[in-house]
Amino acid sequence: MLPELSPAQEKLLINLADPEAPSDWGKDVSAGDLLALLANAEFHGVLPIVLRKFRERGDANLPKDARLPQKLTELRDQMTTATGQSMLLQYHGDRIMKALAAKGVPARIVKGPVFASRLYRQLADRPFT
Repeated sequence: MLPELSPAQEKLLINLADPEAPSDWGKDVSAGDLLALLANAEFHGVLPIVLRKFRERGDANLPKDARLPQKLTELRDQMTTATGQSMLLQYHGDRIMKALAAKGVPARIVKGPVFASRLYRQLADRPFT
């Protein structure tokens, strides 16, 4: 079950989900708050951006709670896999587009890689499947 967020936690999630917003938050955020925020970020599809901002802040600046680094390691591993999958799909998409062009078949790739490259400065902020 997805943890409910307080209005302050919702505001923080919105800030952390914005790829262009700064990655800072107050010192009064607990590990429990951040774990709830991570669960909601994953549910809403903004986890890559949130994890990047956690990394920018630095693990040493996070609340001291054994659950938080454990969860971050798990989620970062998932995002590494998702990024690798996106890279593989990009490679195969490029190959397919070149083959179609060589045969004179008009085609376009839409959504995933196009959104990632045009809407996000950091491609890893928008993995695709």
